[in-house]
Amino acid sequence: MITVIPKSFLILTLCLLTFGLIEPLSAQTEKPKLDADAKTAREYSLNMLSEMEEILNLHYYDPKMHGIDLKKRIEEAKARVKSLQYNWQMYRVLAQVLLDLDDSHTYLMLPPRSDHFEYGFGVQMIGSKCFVTSVKKDSDAFKQGVAAGDEILAIGRFTPNRNDLWKMMYVLYKLDPTKILDLKLRKPDKTELALRVTAKTMTDKEYLAEWKAKREARKNKETNEPFKCQEISPELIACKLESFVVERNDIDKLMTQALKYPKLILDLRGNGGGYVAIEQYVLSHFFDKEVKIADLVTRKKTEVRMTKVIPARRYKGEVSVLVDSNSASAAEMTAKVLQLENRAKVYGDNSSGSVMTSIGLPFESVMNAYEAAVIRVGMSVTVADVIMSDGSRLEHVGVTPDMVLQPSGKALFEKTDPLLAFAAKRMGSELTPEKAGTFHFLLPKDEDEGDSESSSADNKK
Repeated sequence: MITVIPKSFLILTLCLLTFGLIEPLSAQTEKPKLDADAKTAREYSLNMLSEMEEILNLHYYDPKMHGIDLKKRIEEAKARVKSLQYNWQMYRVLAQVLLDLDDSHTYLMLPPRSDHFEYGFGVQMIGSKCFVTSVKKDSDAFKQGVAAGDEILAIGRFTPNRNDLWKMMYVLYKLDPTKILDLKLRKPDKTELALRVTAKTMTDKEYLAEWKAKREARKNKETNEPFKCQEISPELIACKLESFVVERNDIDKLMTQALKYPKLILDLRGNGGGYVAIEQYVLSHFFDKEVKIADLVTRKKTEVRMTKVIPARRYKGEVSVLVDSNSASAAEMTAKVLQLENRAKVYGDNSSGSVMTSIGLPFESVMNAYEAAVIRVGMSVTVADVIMSDGSRLEHVGVTPDMVLQPSGKALFEKTDPLLAFAAKRMGSELTPEKAGTFHFLLPKDEDEGDSESSSADNKK
């Protein structure tokens, strides 16, 4: 399975220091209380480090560990743990051992927190800049004027960049949440603001209650299908696939709609990936023969992954694919294969560059401590590198579109979709950015918006 990177996480950049002491964003960061038994906490952490070393030596695809002396690194981490008193300090040490591998799919899976932080806004890297893409209207961020289209210039002492997106999501929401974020923003009109945004904190019980309430509120408004299709013209349909964590019948439903039209825009923006088998199934709809997807290179062998032939459901028409910086794993693999085989033109922003194949493994030594029958504490480990049919690697590189097109802060603020409009025009159909924005392919519909715009392919331009 290819690990999924949730797009709803706030993506921020921090500096990672030696031995896992990740510098806090703010002096206001609240730390967990002293563990009742620091000695026991150290024992758990030392056991986890031993299991981490064993898992890496057994499963990590690169036996040379990218030149890192793993045994020495584990010994250094253990020495550091023995001097610490707090769980959060020890978790940082453990996390840093894996972060040092600089591998998007190898990381520590932490036990759940007793407190949940919600900052009230989402961001995304667009090109080399970081933009706000959504703001919750009941948040402190909204009250202080944070809005979609704002460029984030700084968070605390740090400047966002796209090189470590997955690490930043991991740090801010899992490893080192902070109650207060110091933000420096640039509005679409170029004015700059310095703000201090207070996070909403919730207990497990409060978090679960809010989640259930939101689910009930959406039940009668949204489809459960992980895609939506919109007719652009009698010749063209656009379909947005939200995730590859779906069933084959979901793809069957999407393709049933697509097959009614001679031209298709497959929108993979914001798609964080999912199952390898679904990636293969999607790609198999676009070829009349078996096509090489990639080589999966493990420490013991190389496996060649191929598409399959689906004669009855093959899509023969013209295809364009849309990607952005949040298109990851299976999504960017799909875009790259279609591009390499000259089966589709790819438009948008450079994709995430997070394509390794990984598995999740628990730490057996601490299962009882963390009730692992319900909660898995362990690590994700990359078991295979991915080499494309032309010999290239996407890890840390991503898919380079045939034409790089990025929405501006003004487009985000006004909720238009110039990329979808551009792709439609390139395929012979007229669509304004304003009309494209009403389909909510680029940005999700606000919670207080009405349902006048359907996502059905029955809607006409």
